[in-house]
Amino acid sequence: MSAAGRTSSPKPKASPESKETKDAKIADKTEDKTEKFELPPRPAGLQGKILKLYGLLAVVFLFFVISGESMKHPIPEGKFEKKDGTIISIKDFDPVELGPFPKCHEHFEHHAFVAEDKTTVWRKNNDAPNGGPFPVGHPENPEWEKKADKMAQKENAENRFRWKGLQPQLHLLFMATIVVLLGCLHGVWLFTEANAEDREEQQSLKSEDAYWFPVIGSCVLFGLFCVIKYLGKDILKWIISTVIVFMCCFGIGTNVNHMHALVKKQVNKPVFMIPIFEENVTVMQIAGSVVGAAMAVAYVMSQNWIINNLFGVSFCLVAIKAITISSYRTGAIMLVGLFAYDVFWVFGSKHVFGSNVMVTVATGLEAPIKLMFPRNLGGCGDLKHSMLGLGDIAVPGLFIAFLAKFDAHMIGKKGQNGFVYLNNVMVAYVLSLVTTVSIMLFFNAAQPALLYIVPFVLIASHGTAVARGETKLLWGWFIPDDEEEEKKEEEKKDK
Repeated sequence: MSAAGRTSSPKPKASPESKETKDAKIADKTEDKTEKFELPPRPAGLQGKILKLYGLLAVVFLFFVISGESMKHPIPEGKFEKKDGTIISIKDFDPVELGPFPKCHEHFEHHAFVAEDKTTVWRKNNDAPNGGPFPVGHPENPEWEKKADKMAQKENAENRFRWKGLQPQLHLLFMATIVVLLGCLHGVWLFTEANAEDREEQQSLKSEDAYWFPVIGSCVLFGLFCVIKYLGKDILKWIISTVIVFMCCFGIGTNVNHMHALVKKQVNKPVFMIPIFEENVTVMQIAGSVVGAAMAVAYVMSQNWIINNLFGVSFCLVAIKAITISSYRTGAIMLVGLFAYDVFWVFGSKHVFGSNVMVTVATGLEAPIKLMFPRNLGGCGDLKHSMLGLGDIAVPGLFIAFLAKFDAHMIGKKGQNGFVYLNNVMVAYVLSLVTTVSIMLFFNAAQPALLYIVPFVLIASHGTAVARGETKLLWGWFIPDDEEEEKKEEEKKDK
């Protein structure tokens, strides 16, 4: 048959695809190309390292407790011991020579005020005008501040290389370093739990959360400052402190549960769940929380610095273990934001609000929001302390914990043999604390620790990535949120 005689049937026309169908296909292709996040395997020997660090933390804690308590010696009732060791009657206390009235004086936290009719009345220090004038007996009296600075500089110069002067600084350095390192490694242990059903859901911080960190922190800090400085109601301060203390008792329960599970290498099974918070509760958590509650009652009654530090250490460990930063970028944003926050509230707040807001809250709120390091004995027989805010441990700890998890990821990919980033950045963290303490002693003034911690930590982590040629890997590695991953899986199943 000739070609002209063939009957050709027309090709069927394809039905036009809708825009929704095209978008769905593109989305499917994109999902196929996206690399699925995989949990790294648990590094070998990790349990032994964590247990040794818990033992080291206990030994160091006990050593400095004994060292701090050994500073105490009895002061006769109704007496006051001057810095040179002279014992005087508390009635002979001279605020011009010795400064604000101490705790054992009947006019503690008060100063003498001469009224218009020439009579002398006693006023609370908080009732003085923000800009002054500050009379004799007030902690911000200019003559006393100058005298106190000279006395502190002389004392620092005399004790700089003696155990008396070094002890609080070493206490700070060892405690902060061990807590951060321990929290990071235990966080890796929880993060690399192979059994998905037993793995604890960790709260993930994203970039948008990091932007809000300094804003929320500033609001909370300023609110506490207003309560302490302007309202001046002891009952309000007591309520806030009590709430914080009893929150800490649940942190003790969480840590006891984690330690028990670590020792037996098996996650504790929950006995019930708290519906509102969707929190599984184990027997060990209940037992630990009961112990924490007893500690809370003892702290509220005594304000003991040892219990304060136990709660502070517990809080930092829980925060570092339970909260995960989603990416290196998120961590960098958080650190830079809190760097500005710390600098303003320590250095700039006095010019704006008339008082150092950070110091006022740390000293005025009797709650475990800082670690306390005994440095000497006050004239009434009470210990005087140096302090380090819990944020100076927990905030860099969150960032360093992300690097430790990245180390675990690289170890699993056979890219390295040990915790390279963790070790390098921990050295930088120690150096930043040494720098903070040195400058604080030199200038005899409170220092915002994050002013020194943030540059050290960021430079060390990024420098390690550059030196190893892993900058893109570090900046590109992302830890997804557990809840979001579950939602995505459910959506895929629905489709």
